[in-house]
Amino acid sequence: MNKQASEALARLEQFFDAGTFVELDRLMQDGDQPVPVVCGYGLVNESPVYAFAQDRTVCNGAVGKAHAAKIKTTYRLAAQNGAPIVGLFDSDGAKLGEGIDAMDAIADILASANDLSGVVPQVAVVLGACVGSSALIASAADVVIAEKDADFYLNVGDDNSKADVLADTAEDAIAKARELIGYLPANNLAVAPLYESVNAAAVAGEDATALIADAGSVFAFYEDEVAALARIDGAACGIITLKGEPLSCCAASRAARFMRFCDSFSLPVITVVDAAGFKGLKCASKLTQAYAEATTAKITLITGKAYGPVYIAVAGKLAGADATLAWADASIAPLAPETAIHIVWKDRLSEMKDPSTDRAALAEEYRKTCCNAELAAQQGAVTDIVTPGTTRERIAALLEMLAGKRVSKLPKKHANIRL
Repeated sequence: MNKQASEALARLEQFFDAGTFVELDRLMQDGDQPVPVVCGYGLVNESPVYAFAQDRTVCNGAVGKAHAAKIKTTYRLAAQNGAPIVGLFDSDGAKLGEGIDAMDAIADILASANDLSGVVPQVAVVLGACVGSSALIASAADVVIAEKDADFYLNVGDDNSKADVLADTAEDAIAKARELIGYLPANNLAVAPLYESVNAAAVAGEDATALIADAGSVFAFYEDEVAALARIDGAACGIITLKGEPLSCCAASRAARFMRFCDSFSLPVITVVDAAGFKGLKCASKLTQAYAEATTAKITLITGKAYGPVYIAVAGKLAGADATLAWADASIAPLAPETAIHIVWKDRLSEMKDPSTDRAALAEEYRKTCCNAELAAQQGAVTDIVTPGTTRERIAALLEMLAGKRVSKLPKKHANIRL
């Protein structure tokens, strides 16, 4: 067995359940050399998955016609059988000796990835190197997991692209891919695997995600912890956490992408809101459209601030929220109190003797009397007020009630989201 096969196979055998991997096109050659990619299928946590592993030890893992043909076969079988596809990337990009044929080969892979987007989950695991046109293929996946020291960029000299999930080592990255598969349905017509429920005890001071998720079930995305997959009473869901004064464009963009990912596979989404506004119009528009378009079950939990555009975009019933819960000290209003008092309580402001101190006191009075959760519930904007200790129970009940949600929308090709 050559070194290429042993290294790539070792990675695939780590990824799949022991003894279940079956290689595809095992004897295929690229001229007088083995094709620098190993493809096949097997079981991950007893569920069928297709996968391929590149290796730079043969032609630097270069992607040419034979390389692309093996990967395309893997995509085709994943589509026919409705199973996830995982790519283990370690390549310097196109096989330059094949010229335009190599570019067309990569375009063929990208077309296959695009056709399967939203049909079966696609996961890219970046190990060692994923540069040039190989990075284009990896970035087309739903989720990119990368070894922290891996090269992941399009052009030489660029900063590394940001993966959705970072891992310390190649082995850890592959293990995270295995873990991720356990949260996802096999395809867009299937349901996510159910696990035995592990209750989480509410502990004072814990964030909302820790309070509502099953113990040990949180699979975090991004370094800023905007999004995570988790289980509540054993059922998989997405949790989006929006915090900021204002919410950064990066956080809003990541939340929008994660919402579209969850919606593609009908994973319910719980949105935890404590944000005073958006930093820019484009990111606000992107997030608003992602929420408006999503038809999966959507539950909003307001733990702090939900002012103006943030409430409109993700928290309100007209944003498609099936239920909006709030903690008692939540603050919900069209404008931040510090701004609203200059309009609503202008007369009182003019009478202030100590503006620096009195303005803050007046804003706090306005927040308590005009922006409180009870008033929002009385107006029908909030479904119910809950305590941190009862939040998990209420959300679990709502998820059970919404499990059969079905929504039909006007026929169209796709929405024109502001990317």
